[in-house]
Amino acid sequence: MKYEIMLKIVFLLLSRKKVTAQYLAARFDISMRTVMRYLDAISLAGIPLISDQGRNGGFYIAESFKLPASFLTETEFNEVIGALSTLNDDLDNDYIHSAIDKLCAVKRTDSERIDLAAGHLIIDGTTWNGNDNVKNTLSLIDKAIDRSLTVMIDYVDKFGEETKREIEPYRIILKQGLWYVYAYCKLREGFRIFKVARMASAMTTENGFTPRELSFDIDDLTSWKNALESEYVDLEVDKTAKTDVEEWLGVGAVYKKNNDKLYVSAKLPYDDWLISKVLSFGGKVKVISPEKLKDDILQKAKEVIGMY
Repeated sequence: MKYEIMLKIVFLLLSRKKVTAQYLAARFDISMRTVMRYLDAISLAGIPLISDQGRNGGFYIAESFKLPASFLTETEFNEVIGALSTLNDDLDNDYIHSAIDKLCAVKRTDSERIDLAAGHLIIDGTTWNGNDNVKNTLSLIDKAIDRSLTVMIDYVDKFGEETKREIEPYRIILKQGLWYVYAYCKLREGFRIFKVARMASAMTTENGFTPRELSFDIDDLTSWKNALESEYVDLEVDKTAKTDVEEWLGVGAVYKKNNDKLYVSAKLPYDDWLISKVLSFGGKVKVISPEKLKDDILQKAKEVIGMY
């Protein structure tokens, strides 16, 4: 049932419709948390899912996206269509018939790749205070990847510990508005994910490197998500904070229950920033789960009270 619903969601999005998480929850009779988990899985599968915020926001797939030619080989595709057709002959099921039509409609007959037009996309790597550090670091690392050169960085982790590392950069990743670099760390002798904003400095070296075999498929970010220690978070939101929470997590993340109260379900990186973010809403956002987030927020609040 899980994969059947996910497939239906993909076909719905491929029809170029913009839909909200609330609509998907009602359409397939599933919870908002399940909807967000399915959308997350669809995105991890390599489908460019875009979330628009605002009054007319929702989820949709980039206009330029087509199922890649490598999604199924010609033989595999014909076998799938043949199997579905045989099954449909016996069952005469409208859903199967619709699936066959949609698969045929999106099938590519060549290997041409279509990407988002660069002229349609603006990425500003600067912060609101005008600091160009992230932008300049991204540019430096991008060039280092092209030239297969290592980069020396001064990295400050979330505990404030600073280390000097020489890394072999492989990929630049944008996730939830934050930039990361997937690289081989010579200090730790393994692949690591580095948050660009935590790089105090970065400098290209003259040391070339032979690209290593990646430790996991970079297109499957499940391991990356685990490395970021993400957690499913459920929040109760006061209506006066609705707009601010939507700015943070997107319109589709906020939903109503039968009691007309507002709630949020999202999988988020669990760190000090998350604790501070929830605290910034004061008494307008209440943590429902996980329990450890409640405890961490209570502890942080006590520390703040102790300062005064």
